[in-house]
Amino acid sequence: MSEKKVNPTESPVEGVSEGHNITSLHDVDDTEIGKTGLHIKDEAGNIAVTALATDAASAEDRKVVLRKIDLYILPIMCVTYGLQFLDKTALGYSSVFGVIEDNNLKGQQYAWASSIFYFGYLVAEYPGVALIQKLPLAKFLGANIILWAGLLMITASCSSFAGLATARFFLGVFESTITPGFVAITAIWWTREEQVIRGMAWVAFNGVFSTFGGLLTFGIGHMDGALSTWKYIYLILGAITVCWGILFIWIIPDNPTTARWLTEEQKIIAIQRVIENKTGTKSRHFDVSQIMEAFTDPKVILLFLISFVNAIPSGGLSFGSIIISGFGFTPLTTTLLNMPLGAVQTFFTLSAGYLCMKIPNSRLIIGSLCMLPSIVGTILINNLDATNRWGRLVGVWLLVSYPVGFMVLLGLLSTNIAGSTKSTTANGLVFVGYCVGQIAGPQFFKAAEKPAYPSGIKAMLCAFVLNLVLNQVLRLLYMLENRKRDKALEGLSEGEVEELKEKSRIQGFEDVTDMKNVFFRYAL
Repeated sequence: MSEKKVNPTESPVEGVSEGHNITSLHDVDDTEIGKTGLHIKDEAGNIAVTALATDAASAEDRKVVLRKIDLYILPIMCVTYGLQFLDKTALGYSSVFGVIEDNNLKGQQYAWASSIFYFGYLVAEYPGVALIQKLPLAKFLGANIILWAGLLMITASCSSFAGLATARFFLGVFESTITPGFVAITAIWWTREEQVIRGMAWVAFNGVFSTFGGLLTFGIGHMDGALSTWKYIYLILGAITVCWGILFIWIIPDNPTTARWLTEEQKIIAIQRVIENKTGTKSRHFDVSQIMEAFTDPKVILLFLISFVNAIPSGGLSFGSIIISGFGFTPLTTTLLNMPLGAVQTFFTLSAGYLCMKIPNSRLIIGSLCMLPSIVGTILINNLDATNRWGRLVGVWLLVSYPVGFMVLLGLLSTNIAGSTKSTTANGLVFVGYCVGQIAGPQFFKAAEKPAYPSGIKAMLCAFVLNLVLNQVLRLLYMLENRKRDKALEGLSEGEVEELKEKSRIQGFEDVTDMKNVFFRYAL
C-alpha cells in the first residue's frame, strides 16, 4: 500500500456553522481539513489517519481480512445473541415446569414477572449506551454477559413473586447493553453492504436457540433430581453463559486497532474497509448538539415508533407456551411444539437477509412483507374453532415472522446514523421504545382470558399492521432526503464532486453526523 494525500484543498462550496443541517451543498461545513489538517476524533486514532492516507489494499488482501473478521467475530456474536434470547425467555420455558406454582404467582403476577425484565432494561438503557460510548466496548459487553449469567443462576433460589421479579429486573439491567452493543460492533467491522446479512445472521440465532432451548428444556424436563425442574433450567443456562462470557472477552477486540488476530497492515485494511460507511468506528467524544439532532430528527423518531410497535408482540410471545398448552398438550409436548417457532423464525430471518442483500434498497419493503405471515397467524388463532388445535398451532408458528422488522430496524441503526453521540442517543431512544413495547405486550394477556387470550392476540394484530405502515413512511422519508442530496450536486464540476467525496470520507472519522455529511446516503 502506498501513501496518498488526504489533506484536500479548501472546497469551492461555502460552509455554514456546525448547527445547520444540509439543505444544499452551500450548507456543507468546510471543517478544518484544508486548514490545520485532520481532526480525528475516532477511537481508531493514528491507524485511521494511516488508513485514510494509504492507497486501498488489493481485493485479495481485503478478502483475507474479511474472512478473519467473519471467523473470529461473527460466530461469537451469533451464539451470544442466541444465549441472551434463551436466557431472557427461560421464564416462558419454565412456566410449564412449576415456576408459577413454586413462586405462588397469582392473577397478573406472571405477566408482571415477564414485563419487569424490561423495566430493568429501560432503567439501564441510557446509562448502558453511554457506557458503550465511553468504555472499551468488548470488555464492557463481556462483563455484562457474566453478570447476567450470575443473575440467571440466582433466579433458581427464588420462591416468591418479589424474589422472582427482583431477579428478572436485574437480568434486564445486564442484558440491556447487548443489542445496542452488537449494533455498534456491526458498524465497526463490516461495510454497509455486508452489514445486512451479518446483522441478520446474529439476529437469526434467536430462532436457532429457540429450537435449541426446546431440545435442552425437553431433556431437562426428564431430570429427576432434588430440585424442581424449572430450577435446573436456570442453573444450567446460567453456567453455560458464564463460560461463554469469559470466551467473549478473550476473543472479541474493542476495535480493529486492538485485534490480536490481525497484523498491523491488516488493521489498516480493516479500517479502510469501513471508510465508505461514513460512520467511523467509535468516538468517545461527547457532543451535546448531536443529542438535540437525534431528538429532532423525524427519521429517528420513526425508528422509535417502529421499535415500540414491534416489541408489543414480543412481550406477548412470553405466553406462547401457555397458549400452546391451552390447546390441550402436555408440558413435555408443549416444549417440543415450541421448537418449530425457532425454525420458522430462523427461516424468515435468513431468507429476508438474503433478499435484502440481493435486492438493492429493499430492506423496509421486505420488513413490511414479513408482517403478513404474522397477520395471518393472529387471524388463525382468533378465528379457528377451539377444536382445531393443529390449525391454531400453525397460527402460533406463523407469528414469528415479525422479528424480521426488528432485524431491519437494527440494520438501519448501524448504517443510517452517523456521529457517535447521535448514534448513542438514537440507540437509547429506540431501545426505550423496545422496552415500553415489551412491558405493554404481556399486559394485553389477561389472566381471566387464559388460555386463548383474545385481547392479547388482537393487540398483536394491530402492532403488525402498524409496523407494516410505519416501515413505508420511514422509507419515504429516506428516499426524499436522498433525492434532495442528489439534487444538491447538480451543476458541480467533476473535480468539485471528487473533492467533496474525499471530505465526506474523512468526516466519518471526525464524528460528523449523517445530517451534516453531504455524501451520506440512507439505506432503504
